[in-house]
Amino acid sequence: MNRLKNMMVVLSLVLFFVLGISSAGPWDLNPGKEALKHTHHSEGDVTGEGFVMVYQNINTNNLSTLEYMHGSGFFDMADIIDSAQKTGHVGSYYYYQTLSDGKIVPEWKQQWTGANSVIKLTRQSDMTQSPMTFSYGTGWYSSHPITYNSLLKDRTVAKSYQEGSMMLHQVEYARGLVGDMAVELNCTGPTETKDGYGLASMKLEDKVVQGTVHIAEILTNPQELNYDSKTKKYVPKKSSKVLGVKGELIEIDENYIGNFDIQRNMKLEVTKPKMVTMEDWLPCCMGGFFDVPDYSKANKGQIGIFDCTCRNTSISTFKPAWNGTLAQFPTGNYQYIP
Repeated sequence: MNRLKNMMVVLSLVLFFVLGISSAGPWDLNPGKEALKHTHHSEGDVTGEGFVMVYQNINTNNLSTLEYMHGSGFFDMADIIDSAQKTGHVGSYYYYQTLSDGKIVPEWKQQWTGANSVIKLTRQSDMTQSPMTFSYGTGWYSSHPITYNSLLKDRTVAKSYQEGSMMLHQVEYARGLVGDMAVELNCTGPTETKDGYGLASMKLEDKVVQGTVHIAEILTNPQELNYDSKTKKYVPKKSSKVLGVKGELIEIDENYIGNFDIQRNMKLEVTKPKMVTMEDWLPCCMGGFFDVPDYSKANKGQIGIFDCTCRNTSISTFKPAWNGTLAQFPTGNYQYIP
């Protein structure tokens, strides 16, 4: 055991995807879980002996964490859970233009940013299994004690649906378990100015007595592609829309039976690039700056020139002062005045 204890296995996976990840859609969502904006905090500290069953299922629009454990014996446990759904419903949208054959496509395309959410779980546990017998009630059970003799089970599953990733830690049939765990999930969609960010992290340190341990990690391609010989392009597979169950990019499966000291750190980071607009710096329009769509004005290069704020600033610095009037400038108040 000492040899195994000294062998810390650290897995850090940093992946950057350009294809598929930024094309978020409804199939990237946690099925049946609407993106209701909320924050959640829970913490507990339990010490005692008897039979214990704990079930905690935390969901957001993009993420989920399930924690389940049961057993009889002596228990000393503490945990803290924080989660937040930062944007509601289907998130928000921004607009961009693309190039085709070197020319700008005149149509503006709408890009879904996705719902933003985060889940954090930290837990410490010290459990020793033993049979427990109790007499309770006033009837038949008062004279016929009930014996609980359940081996220890502890299972934690963390999922990020938009990234198509899952991390799992499970201990079963154990006589004793001393462990620390930290789980962090973050799903932040891209905007017109920033790339999106995805994080899945699980840190483990276990001392298991006469039990089984299962550790797993999987990363799928949420938009697995097939090559179309006719169009000579890669197109999404329809079957891949079943929540990323196809196209494993990373698959890790570990199993231990017996007495083990285990340390394992797993970390997955994904960058979800924003869609960069290819719009001209000076877009063509019939009525000048005021006919440019509002979402186009997000390109700050036009603002300050066509609304004359930069000219007003320059006039204020002239020496001697120049008495300019607003009628000289195409602001909203004077756009229809000759």
